[in-house]
Amino acid sequence: MSLLLHLQQQLSTLSRYHSSPSKIVVAYSAGIDSHVLLHALWQLRERHEFQLSAIYIHHGLSVSASIWQQHCADVCADLDVDFQTAKVTVDLSTGKGLEAQARQVRYAKLVELAPHGSVIMLAQHQDDQLETVLLQLKRGAGPKGLSGMAEYFSRTKTASSQQQVHFFRPLLDITQAQIHAYAQEHQLRWHEDDSNQNTDFERNFIRHNISPMLMQRWPHFAKSVSRSARLCAQQQLLLDETTREKLDNLRTQKDILSINGLLALSEPWRIQVVRLWLDERNIISPSQAILTQLSSQLLTAADDANPIIRWQNWQFRRFENGLYVIPLTKEIIPYIGSLTLSSPIELPNKFGILSLCTNEVSHKQSNVLPVENIEQYPISVEFGGFSRRFTPQDAHHSKPLKQWFKHWRIPPWERSSVVIICQQSNVVGLLIKGVFYPSKSTRVGHTQKCAKSVTPYFIKYQSNLE
Repeated sequence: MSLLLHLQQQLSTLSRYHSSPSKIVVAYSAGIDSHVLLHALWQLRERHEFQLSAIYIHHGLSVSASIWQQHCADVCADLDVDFQTAKVTVDLSTGKGLEAQARQVRYAKLVELAPHGSVIMLAQHQDDQLETVLLQLKRGAGPKGLSGMAEYFSRTKTASSQQQVHFFRPLLDITQAQIHAYAQEHQLRWHEDDSNQNTDFERNFIRHNISPMLMQRWPHFAKSVSRSARLCAQQQLLLDETTREKLDNLRTQKDILSINGLLALSEPWRIQVVRLWLDERNIISPSQAILTQLSSQLLTAADDANPIIRWQNWQFRRFENGLYVIPLTKEIIPYIGSLTLSSPIELPNKFGILSLCTNEVSHKQSNVLPVENIEQYPISVEFGGFSRRFTPQDAHHSKPLKQWFKHWRIPPWERSSVVIICQQSNVVGLLIKGVFYPSKSTRVGHTQKCAKSVTPYFIKYQSNLE
């Protein structure tokens, strides 16, 4: 079957996942694979009635990147195809491999730039799938890893949005030889990435040293591996259906799982449920060894224990009967700072800013903390020291802060970020997740009641998101 006919069938297949897309975007790299995909879709766009565009992501990792970018722009201009480009930065300090990090930032930018309702086409082919499965086999992957690259998948547009961006790989059954034949037939020009020859990269080592030997011995090896990957993917879908039912039964609140419910599962099911839970939140799952530690070190720990399991930028924590997964954050060291009219305080870990204002400035603010007599009793902003006593406005007596935190069911890892606002040794209010909690002694309506000679003041909180 010709590449063009295959692609035409794939466009019909796409309707199984997505209503016929009116916009198709090609992730264009200037290489032969994405150029062939772009050109073939360009031939089919009128017949299938879709708008075609292309996006080039400039990683800045090669001195030739700008040349490739211009080549893509020229090709798209010749084809009268809309073209976008964007630069990204690959942060190598994360400890991830160069390939993995570049892929992550590339997909993130594609998701950001994709028009609403579009499908992004990726040009990976059958030989790429063979390399992917061999890499996963080398890493000891299970069925999900051995499924290789998915034909279709989606990513959430933003953390606060439910809008999905869809990706489709229509060439997974097409060989590299077929792609080259199409390029030669249509006299296409492309650029080769010099790094593709560097066998220090695992994928390139397989491409140049392993795959040719396997294909020479078994000419249909890539096709067989592709079929196995598809079967693994089907089995994984069935497994995910059952796992999702178990996962839904374990949710106690948003993003919290029941520890007792997890312990009632067998170890393999427990690990499977946690993996799916993390995958739903776009969190890279830890190793099998770490997931095994989850049962022995965290789920079965004493109720008053505070175990922590960390990997990459994430951590598992427990509180009461709940399992949490939260980002790693810089530890907040207890300190005391003075808040004055001329000196706002920037809170640690980019939590926001506290400022002291007069009534004229802040009376329209919906979430402010009124204070008095700041000339005589300066305002201090503190972290830590949970043994001091506090009386909330709706309480009849005071308790140490640590008892209120327990009463309010604030997890231990959130307590260090509670802002304690004091005058002298008295706690006049707390700031918890951007919300003020005044003390009983704080007069919320004091601006109308105080004498004209007393200047009313407010503490205002501003989030970094504002």
